[in-house]
Amino acid sequence: MEENESKEILSKIQSMERELFFLKERVLSLSQSKTISKPIPSELPKQIHPLDNKETVPLEEGPNWFIQWIGQNLFVKLGVFSLILASVWFFYLAIEEYWINESVRIWIGILSSLPVLWYGYKTKDTRPYLSPSLLGLGIAVLFSAYYSGYVWYDLYGTETCFVGLILLSLTAVGISYAEKSEVLFGFASLGVFLSPILVSTGQNSYPFLFTYLLIWNALFFWIRKEMEWKVIPLIVLFANHLIFAIWAESKLQDAKLFYPLAFQIGVYLLFLIREFQVLKANREKEPVLTLVTLGFTLGLGFIQAFWIFGIFYPTLKPFLLTLFLLSFYMIYSRSLKEITLTEKAKSTYDIVGLFGLPLIISVIVMGMTGKTLAFSLISFAFVVTMASTYSKQMYMYLATFPVWFFALLYAFAFTYRSFNEIPFLNGRFVIFATGSLYLVLSYWYSRNFSPFAKLFLYVAYPYFLLGNFVEIHLGFPEEKRLFLYSICLIFYGLCTLVIGFKKEIQSLKVAGFVSLALVIAKFYLYDFWNLSLGYRILAGLFLGITLIVTGTFYNRIKKETV
Repeated sequence: MEENESKEILSKIQSMERELFFLKERVLSLSQSKTISKPIPSELPKQIHPLDNKETVPLEEGPNWFIQWIGQNLFVKLGVFSLILASVWFFYLAIEEYWINESVRIWIGILSSLPVLWYGYKTKDTRPYLSPSLLGLGIAVLFSAYYSGYVWYDLYGTETCFVGLILLSLTAVGISYAEKSEVLFGFASLGVFLSPILVSTGQNSYPFLFTYLLIWNALFFWIRKEMEWKVIPLIVLFANHLIFAIWAESKLQDAKLFYPLAFQIGVYLLFLIREFQVLKANREKEPVLTLVTLGFTLGLGFIQAFWIFGIFYPTLKPFLLTLFLLSFYMIYSRSLKEITLTEKAKSTYDIVGLFGLPLIISVIVMGMTGKTLAFSLISFAFVVTMASTYSKQMYMYLATFPVWFFALLYAFAFTYRSFNEIPFLNGRFVIFATGSLYLVLSYWYSRNFSPFAKLFLYVAYPYFLLGNFVEIHLGFPEEKRLFLYSICLIFYGLCTLVIGFKKEIQSLKVAGFVSLALVIAKFYLYDFWNLSLGYRILAGLFLGITLIVTGTFYNRIKKETV
């Protein structure tokens, strides 16, 4: 029994082995058939036609891009523009033939703006550059349609029209603030500034106008703090001053002072404070337009203040304009507190510090004349040099050089002799002497700050000599002038040499040496042939003594250094 069972099991195992072998053979046969079916590459290369080797080039690439742009872009835009033209012509024809009445015309304008607004809102994410323009265009169409009902058809009164225009403009302001869109805010600003002008009836209601504009500028001041807008501040600034200039041209003289002055001061302070805050936040960037806005704020504000003060306070105009400029530098100094300036940011603030210099000079020029003006200009140049050295502002320091040039040159405008004038004891010589002293002090104070400080020292001595020559030329007769010129050069040359040797100041040694060289050249080339015998003897005597003293100094220095 057991033997039968074992045979049966063995037979089953053998049958399973045969079946497994059969399946294995089947798999091998299938795999061989697949490998045989693959094309075997021939040894000879297959001939390929040139057209079969070319790759297909998309229509938007290669030489066909222009055709693609015309077909998909330009044709569509021209089609839209053609439809708009046809609609405008049809609307004009309907008005001419009176197919539609006044109220329907206004509603057509209002309803036509809705698709533009809807599409502008829909594409705010997909087309961020197109969307603000469409929204602004839609609001402009609404604005124009609503205003047309007032100006052409008298559908509502002035107050109703003004309120409606303001609501539309403020709506645009709110949308621009929510979307942080500078373009849309530009459309809104245009509506805000145009609203009082469009509904004006010609009455001189300037208190309302300036109060309204001041409130709008305060709103812009609040919105601007969170926006990195660049062009809008300039546009708003110019709009303010343009409206004021148009009004003031014919009505400022008949108006009261408070409202125009309050408006100008408000705009001036709001823009300065806000733009200085923007500059403080972006001082490490390239705030070019912020600097331009600050410059125009100061310049236009100064012009308008000059205009106002010239009418209401002509005698106090220089003083009031000085206070105007001081307020600029107070806000400037306040903006520098609690910040650390890098080299780049410091250069930016140095540029801002220069904005007021030409205006300060203009105040000095308009407030004074004659020798008082010359003395004031020299003193101003000296003070600015000291201030720029103390604050380490190189741009302001360099800007003092043209001021110095003009101030020193202006003293020569008084090279004429006044009645009962005493040589070397008059206001003209005081200006020369003071200018030379200021130049020496400017060198001494800023010699460690700037390598250009030596220019002050090189100018101080010749300028003082020129002042002496002017006094000799105007105060003494012609026969004494040549002799006194020589004596002047000898005296100051000897003094500078002595001080130069005592204090070891090389520039003074050079100045003294040059002075004596000029005296020697003048004596032998000119005085020897033109002076009278008495003056020739005196000139030679003084020159000889001076040269002996000078040689003694040089020999002593040589012995000490050997």
